[in-house]
Formats: sequence, C-alpha cells, structure tokens
Amino acid sequence: MRTALLGLILVSAVLANAQETPIGVTPEAVVWNDGPPTLPAGSKMAILEGNPRAEGMFTMRVRIPAGSAIPPHWHPRQERVTILSGAVDLGFGSVANKDSVTRYRSGSFYVNPPRVMHYLFFPEATEMQMTGVGPWELIATDPNAPPAIPTATVTVHDIALSAGSDLTAATTFKAEVDYQVHNFRRSTYYLEIVFETTKPNQTFSIPSVSPKFLDSATGTVTMTQDLRHILAYPALKHPIRLRVYVEEQRTERSSHVAGMSDWIELK
Repeated sequence: MRTALLGLILVSAVLANAQETPIGVTPEAVVWNDGPPTLPAGSKMAILEGNPRAEGMFTMRVRIPAGSAIPPHWHPRQERVTILSGAVDLGFGSVANKDSVTRYRSGSFYVNPPRVMHYLFFPEATEMQMTGVGPWELIATDPNAPPAIPTATVTVHDIALSAGSDLTAATTFKAEVDYQVHNFRRSTYYLEIVFETTKPNQTFSIPSVSPKFLDSATGTVTMTQDLRHILAYPALKHPIRLRVYVEEQRTERSSHVAGMSDWIELK
C-alpha cells in the first residue's frame, strides 16, 4: 500500500515559495484536529507551517495515544522528528520487533533517511514535531522486498534523451510510455515519473509531474519533463535514474503502485 497525502512534489514551487513573513505560534494558539487515517486512532494533528498535503516546507505536531503503534513504513523524503513530550520506541526493518528499538524521550531528536523501513511504538502519550518537504507520504510496501505480481505493465521507449546522457539545466526528458492496466477503472489510475539519486547512502526520490490520469486500460502517452528544477534540487545527487509508475488512487490520501517501468540510468 502506498499511502500518500494528495499531491506530488513540484520542485519549482519548493524553490519559489520561500518564507517572506515571520511565523510565530504560541502553545495556546495551536489548533488541533483529528489525525489522518495513516496515524493511530485517537491521534491529533496541528499544522504550524505550510501544508503537508502540498509541495513546500511544512512543520506539524502530532499527538499519539499511549499504547499505539505505527507498523513498518518509509517516506520518500527525510523525516525530522523532535519529541516534545512522552516517549517513542523507534525500530528499523520490514518486521516490527519491540525487542529491537531505541527509546527517544522528551527532548530527543532524530532524522529518518528516505526509503528506509521503520516502525514506532508509543509506551506513553506522546507529542512530536515534524519538519520536512511536502507532500508528506507514508508508504507501507517494503522497497527491498521482491516485487509483487503486477496489476499493470509499463514500457518506456522512444526516449528523447539517451540512457547515460549528461544532464544540464536545458535538458528535457521526453518519451513514449506504453501501459496496460488490469481491472481498469476510469479516473482511478494515473502515471507519474519519479527521479532518484543512485549515489550510495544518499538515496532521494522526487515525483516530478502532476498525475496523468488514464482514459483507457491500454494505450500510449507522451510524457515530458523539464529537468531544470529537478537538477537544481540540492538533495538529488548525481548519478540519477528515473522510472514511470502506474498508480491506483484508492482514497483521497491513499494510492497503490500497480506497476512500473525499468529504471533508466542517467548521469
């Protein structure tokens, strides 16, 4: 399951939407609302800065009830967490294990790298603050697990940028994409391009285009992406690769990877 807050990151907006006015929030002014379905029942969320559903910087606080747990998952972008009160037990791996965790109490801080499976237990009622680049996504499928039987196939061809090409600010990626979706439903499936750094220990992924919803179960579409802002994003390190995903949108905040193309290696 790929659970995501609606929207895909547009790097141009991240660069353009720099803060222009001061932001200040006192404790009594914080507005708390029910947390999204991706958090345990009874959770509360408060947005201090930006919008976790959209592109750009955000800061939010969450309150998690005692005895709760969040099963193994990962995020496409770094997750910076400060524990304001209570305690959280953080572990890594695709299987939750209470015997293999580190406890972070009030005043603690940690950063989870992108695409690293981790899980959480909450022995106490806990309040955390998270800062990152939206949209905030929580993805439960293990990126290192063998691929499941696909429900869609994707093939990228006629690329107007040869594999292994040097990328510059003037580079534009353009390709024809063949797709076939099983059990197709209109306004449910869409295509997206994802760029990823392949530099060891610095993996960073950027979904780069708005969803291209599909009108039929099979077909060919042309996908184009200006790489000027992609290359300007500092966390995306060379060498770079890309692939095209078929996603099934299941709810407003939830989507599932139905199929994907092979990786296309770039410099």
